[in-house]
Amino acid sequence: MKKLLFAVIAALTIDLSGAVALPDKWEISFFKLDEKSFLKGLSVTADPQPVALSEKVLNLDTIAQGADSAAIRGVICTDKAQTVWLGIGSKLFSLSLNGKMIYDFRQYGLGYDVEKVCVRDHVIPLELQAGRNEILFNTRRTSWRYDYCYGKERNISWDLALKILADYQPVKAELAHPEMALRPDRDSVMFSFVTTQAIPAGVEYRKKGDTVWQREYDTVGDLVLREKSRVHRVRISGIADWGDIEYRLVLLEPPAGQDGLRKPCRSPRTYKEVFTPVKVLRNPDKKEFSFILFGDTQLSLSNSCQTVAQRRDLLKKLRTFPEYKQADFLVHVGDTDSYIHDVEKYLLTNLFNDFAPGDGEMLRSWLLVRGNHDSNGIAAEDWYDYFQMPDEKSYFSFQLGDVFFIVLDCGEYFSAGKLNAFNGPLLDMKKLMSKQARWLKQVRRSEAFRNARFRIVIAHGEMQIACNKFNDKIRDLALNMLQDNSDEGRIHLWLSGHCHRYWRAARNSTSLVSRIKPVKAPALAVSPVNWLTCDGPKGNSAKPDFSYIAVNCSPEKLQVRAIDENGKKFDEFVIDRQGKLQTLYLDEELKDHPLPKK
Repeated sequence: MKKLLFAVIAALTIDLSGAVALPDKWEISFFKLDEKSFLKGLSVTADPQPVALSEKVLNLDTIAQGADSAAIRGVICTDKAQTVWLGIGSKLFSLSLNGKMIYDFRQYGLGYDVEKVCVRDHVIPLELQAGRNEILFNTRRTSWRYDYCYGKERNISWDLALKILADYQPVKAELAHPEMALRPDRDSVMFSFVTTQAIPAGVEYRKKGDTVWQREYDTVGDLVLREKSRVHRVRISGIADWGDIEYRLVLLEPPAGQDGLRKPCRSPRTYKEVFTPVKVLRNPDKKEFSFILFGDTQLSLSNSCQTVAQRRDLLKKLRTFPEYKQADFLVHVGDTDSYIHDVEKYLLTNLFNDFAPGDGEMLRSWLLVRGNHDSNGIAAEDWYDYFQMPDEKSYFSFQLGDVFFIVLDCGEYFSAGKLNAFNGPLLDMKKLMSKQARWLKQVRRSEAFRNARFRIVIAHGEMQIACNKFNDKIRDLALNMLQDNSDEGRIHLWLSGHCHRYWRAARNSTSLVSRIKPVKAPALAVSPVNWLTCDGPKGNSAKPDFSYIAVNCSPEKLQVRAIDENGKKFDEFVIDRQGKLQTLYLDEELKDHPLPKK
């Protein structure tokens, strides 16, 4: 050890039997040390001298008199063994408790040492024994690494801040909501889940019956763990022909206290892996599969769907229906709620959490379509974060079995581009539609589209019922595609919501199947495609408040069944590969209403 330059002594005592407060007296010894000696530890040999300090942040430079290292001792007395959390603001230091080192930040430390420290830079648990507890800080003004990176002539702040954090709770690796599987595809699926606090996370998965897990983390740029967000999205791939998939979430819990690191550092943190129970995800990619579709779940003025509780009761019935239990995946065709104000509360807690599988049930993936109401409200942008990958669009295509799916984003009614907050705000929807149109042309040229045995479009709205700002955009986007009746371009079925009433029509039909007469002036007198819309609440039609569309897909046909909110079938038909629709059953309250001639 080099020559002792200066020594100052004070007494540091914290009495935890009463109110906990920072002491105003310390025992400090300053030294002149080289780098190697500092890393080996300090030996205090000088006689201490007391000094009173009243500041919450101790500026060591003001009393160091040229020394570059310090040993700071204190005593904590308590009448019982307990754990307290000590908040520390310092850069290069180590901490020992009762002669045992418990925290070492001397090697690299926090970056940018010209910044001021704060008491939450480090949060350290102190396992105190009953009686007297001695704590020792070893700290240094700078290091050769800092001098190399930032220059020797920089303005360094060599400070120490301490505080007992009585209200501190260490971060726990826990889920805030049940996970969802989103956007099934021939070779992939995406998991979306929310943790109670911001932590890194991932997914482990394997083919059911295998013993080896594969792991995929939620990362930025395929390299950096995403640890500043509670919302995680992890896409797993390479699962073609796997059948059902076993999975579990991997939540990474930071060491207690080290979540308090608020500044750049080069000190390692070893995470604790917390696994959720192993579950099974139903893989819908097979020759024969089925799905169930519904939408427009916003609360309304209808008699039986005015509150969250009433909607929950209605949707509980759905989960008892055989068609729901047999479905390989689920489709929400848009308008999850009237306005998107809080995705976590109104859509997860109040809606999708209710669909989490119970004991012994398989998780089914969701296909979520953005409706016009999903674009409205102060949290409309968050809908996209929870339910879509950040680098993907709200319109997309995928394939399962022999069926090629196209999912469209139909935009919104209201004028956009005014930058007011009424709807989000919305920008010019011409850009959405023009980009979507260019993308749709590419999709139709793709080998997967042209070789598919069946093609289904799922969109929130449709284009035949009426002329308005909403339907006109959809018609401009898709009509040319729907008029292609070739084997390589035919759309076999268009599924939608939005109208809150059950309507359907066959390709080339001049009539609509409906409970009530259709609009007086439809936009098209002849239907360009087999299409249907499902019921929804809001009093726009007679009961039911909801209807559910169950679609069974096989290599030879699409079989579609419409069931009401009580599980009663009221319509059933099949569509063959040539796009011909054949009705198998039609409830007596449904009529074939001729469309008015243009």
